[in-house]
Amino acid sequence: MSRVIRVESASRSRERLLQGIAAALRFAASAPSTPPDEVDLLAFLDACVSGLRQSVDDTATAWEKRGYWLKADRFRQEWAWAERIGAPLHAALDSGDLDRARSLGMELATPVREVRLPASWTKARPWAGAWERRNGSSKKPQAS
Repeated sequence: MSRVIRVESASRSRERLLQGIAAALRFAASAPSTPPDEVDLLAFLDACVSGLRQSVDDTATAWEKRGYWLKADRFRQEWAWAERIGAPLHAALDSGDLDRARSLGMELATPVREVRLPASWTKARPWAGAWERRNGSSKKPQAS
């Protein structure tokens, strides 16, 4: 089996994931009522936060291998919000608790408030179909 070569740096990947979260939250905030693709949006937020958590862990682990313990600890502390929000968000979606998932999703607004979006993202809907990609099923939970 050949090696997997990443052409995108970990910091660029985290930046892209943060932009995705910011775009989804700004869309949800601008919707006049509950958007029809809310479940897809929540599943997309879950996938982005999961990607952030993995990226943070990969980066910190690489620094620990090189003996940069303090740098790795500070980095994990800086990104601790991703773990604090991500794990309960994932569990809420698994259990079908959309109210809890919605409140956790809105908590993501604080860490991404400074994220700038490229102009090309204004019409993009990267969360479309996220529920099917997450679960392999088109059956979505109903809001209560």
